[in-house]
Amino acid sequence: MCALLENRYEALGKKCAHPPFAFAIIASGYMLSDSKWTHLYERPLSTPSLHMYGILDSYIHVSKSIDLCRVYSQSAELSTHGG
Repeated sequence: MCALLENRYEALGKKCAHPPFAFAIIASGYMLSDSKWTHLYERPLSTPSLHMYGILDSYIHVSKSIDLCRVYSQSAELSTHGG
């Protein structure tokens, strides 16, 4: 969503009028792997973000959350030992 709003992405043929987020809090986030969306991660995102993830998360591997965090130029991380 941050990438879509930062780039005023025209999804479904309609231009997005919503302004970019002031900040984002992302829990167990990951990048979309479908080629339709991978272009969203080609340049750093400027939305300040907090990325939270569990080291032992059994659904979203910690490496996927860390990879997403690296796309943001103003990011902070908070990890827990659990999932």
